[in-house]
Amino acid sequence: MPGYYYYRKLPHFQPAEATFFVTFRLAGSIPMEVIRRLQENYELVQKGILEQKDLTEKEQRELVYAEQKRFFAATDQFLDTNPNEPYWLQEKAVAEIMINEMKMHDGQWYTIWSYCIMPNHVHVLFTLNEKSPVLTKIMQNIKSYSAQKSNKILGLSGQFWERESYDHVVRKDGEFDRIVHYILQNPVNARLVKDWADWPFTYLHPDLTMV
Repeated sequence: MPGYYYYRKLPHFQPAEATFFVTFRLAGSIPMEVIRRLQENYELVQKGILEQKDLTEKEQRELVYAEQKRFFAATDQFLDTNPNEPYWLQEKAVAEIMINEMKMHDGQWYTIWSYCIMPNHVHVLFTLNEKSPVLTKIMQNIKSYSAQKSNKILGLSGQFWERESYDHVVRKDGEFDRIVHYILQNPVNARLVKDWADWPFTYLHPDLTMV
């Protein structure tokens, strides 16, 4: 299975026709000092991993990948427990723009299994279809058009989304179900609603059931 692997702030392994759990957030939703602290810790651990000469390239990548997951968990926990402004995504018109942009290529480029639009970030789980663009291009498309349209409605200009997105390849037994549960329960865990079905900007594919 061909893949696309690169480094920016975070490593991304993007094999074709894979299932991805993606999280992206509004620009400024996490204070720079928090991001800097988390990033410095992440880079320190990553450097230590890559300097271990007794590890194979695959072992190094797996350890970096695991550290990336911990980095995501820390940032996502901060988003849920410290819901910082801006909250543009809680505006119905903006949330609908986001939904429309994600669904624009649903069935063509990918199959969406679940998503949740929180006030300042988005979680989505989808599987890329054959001959779809790489994930990076898909996310650039979604974020670019949704940013333009949202800024127009809100009367804003400038950066709307944080440039970096978190993407995780779903590949372990049972992981798919855990991620679906995590996405749907996000507004519940953030104490926005008592039942996931009460959050207006949540989606579950009709072929799936929530237990």
